[in-house]
Amino acid sequence: MIPAALVLLSFLRMDAQSGRVLERQWQDDSPMHPGSLAKPFIALAYAQSHQFRFPEIRCARCWLPRGHGTIGPREAIAQSCNTYFDTLRAALGPGELDAVARRFGLRGVDEARPEELLRAYIELSRRAAEPGVNVILEGMRLAARSGTAKRVGHDALAKTGTAPCMHVPKAAGDGFVVVLYPAVQPRVAVLLRLHGRPGSYAAAEASRLLQ
Repeated sequence: MIPAALVLLSFLRMDAQSGRVLERQWQDDSPMHPGSLAKPFIALAYAQSHQFRFPEIRCARCWLPRGHGTIGPREAIAQSCNTYFDTLRAALGPGELDAVARRFGLRGVDEARPEELLRAYIELSRRAAEPGVNVILEGMRLAARSGTAKRVGHDALAKTGTAPCMHVPKAAGDGFVVVLYPAVQPRVAVLLRLHGRPGSYAAAEASRLLQ
């Protein structure tokens, strides 16, 4: 368990099968910007409007200054490629992204309460058999193995992100991670926010909660 004294670390831990909250250290339940945690839902919205076919896109510059090169959906999820998902989002029609968000219990992908967001990821893992979803889950598994969430240190489904800091004093950004463990038929789901550090650091902290 992460010590409660770390007040600049917030987390939710849920039973991924029942949806019951197992542990909560999240002082502010107001809507937040999920940052890159929105990317799986952007990918699904794109898939639904493009015959469930994902493109390969050339990323010349991203949060990674040298870019990710030519990248497909699994690697884009695993490496959280901004160029890839900005391109997918720009190709969506009016209302398409909001419709997907509502299907997963979100008011939108640009603003969500912590519990809503974690439940949306649990629901995503339950829909692996639906068109387009398995590719996204494969990308999340790859993220935990060798991508931005590799510090999780477990065979899990994971997605990292960075979003505007909501603390005082402000930092450049807060790191987020969602982890569902184990990767096959997850039992535990964790959402964690770490003040002033990237999502990769949040992944390392989340590994302690996967029990």
